[in-house]
Amino acid sequence: MTTTSYLNPHLTQEWNDWLNTNISNGVEITTLAQTLEQHGYHIAVGDLLKNYQIDIKHPQIDLSKNFIDIDNRRIPIIFTAQAPKVVVFDNFLSHEECQQLIACAEDKFQTATVVNAQTGEYFTTTERTSMNAVFQRQENAIISVLENRIAQVLNFPIDNGEGLQILRYHSGGEYKPHFDFFDTTKVGGQKAIEIGGQRVATFLTYLSDVESGGATRFPSANFEIRPKAGMALYFSNILLNKNPDPLSLHSSVPVITGTKYIATKWLRQYPYG
Repeated sequence: MTTTSYLNPHLTQEWNDWLNTNISNGVEITTLAQTLEQHGYHIAVGDLLKNYQIDIKHPQIDLSKNFIDIDNRRIPIIFTAQAPKVVVFDNFLSHEECQQLIACAEDKFQTATVVNAQTGEYFTTTERTSMNAVFQRQENAIISVLENRIAQVLNFPIDNGEGLQILRYHSGGEYKPHFDFFDTTKVGGQKAIEIGGQRVATFLTYLSDVESGGATRFPSANFEIRPKAGMALYFSNILLNKNPDPLSLHSSVPVITGTKYIATKWLRQYPYG
């Protein structure tokens, strides 16, 4: 009796041989997908998971080219990293779209809060010194434009996203190192995932230039992304095995000169709300 081998069209013969040997040896598909992802074979990962009908509820970005074309708009991919998984897009929003988003947030800003890991309640803290405006999904035309564009680029359902938040950081404003995933070993984290499951990824869109400071820093990976109006940053909060990614630790470093506006979209495993 012969066994039909799986042939991934996005891999070399050597990698396909490696893949089939490990599949025959009973290695978990998600474990193999992680290895492929670490070597930059993102498209191959999508084919592998689809072939074995594994749904891990995780965004899938097409990195086969150095840009993504959607809605008559070319969005360049200007930076990627594997650990943590990071993708930076230029020209994600136009100057006019950035200004519209800022304008619709100005009357809604309140002091930003964080989630108490023990209780799941929200509270203010000096760890996060910014103002935020919270929107319902598809609340208005410009929010819908941004959410639809995010969904298309990530190949991920709009319904799996939390409501958009627009943040404003004045001089000195910061958000100290933190994780976006919920710590499910604590009561607060367990409560937070009751609706929508875990936060699998984060999508940040920079709405303003900042003269000095205001970068998004990944201290465990030793790099940072500096803000530029219209640019966007995607990063994964969990690994393919669904465990939290410790390298996703990040911060918003203090703004030194200027005002930083940013739109934040947290993405869940399942439909949210």
